[in-house]
Amino acid sequence: MRVRRLICNWNNLLAVLTAAFVMACTLNYDASAQGKTTNDSVFTDEQATRGADAYQQECSQCHLDDLLGDGIAPSLVGAPFSFRWSELSVADMLVAIRTTMPQGAPASLSPQAYVDIVAYLLQANDYPAGDAELPTADAELEAIIIADSQ
Repeated sequence: MRVRRLICNWNNLLAVLTAAFVMACTLNYDASAQGKTTNDSVFTDEQATRGADAYQQECSQCHLDDLLGDGIAPSLVGAPFSFRWSELSVADMLVAIRTTMPQGAPASLSPQAYVDIVAYLLQANDYPAGDAELPTADAELEAIIIADSQ
């Protein structure tokens, strides 16, 4: 009887440990799938070029051609950019821009124009371009974290 109980307990322990291992592997897989950052080439050069054109039309009056800001409008490059956006998602940045800019006419640009401008800002902050464009869906952008500037 004792041997049977001991074997049963070992089998239960083995089952629990196996289940815990499978769950840990699953959680680790999910974390790595969601671990994309702006260092992972999340926009294209073409998208950033479109964003530069839209920026010149819609943003440069206040943020200036060099993206350093006019003293009232903040700088969009370097340490100020990194301080403001590092560790937040691209969706966080997009929503903030879309709901406040252009000044006096928030949310007046197309979804694609806003995403293109974000791609331009990422390029201006030395994040690498790649083969896939930033998507326009907030849910997809939520999974991309803005890495601390290099």
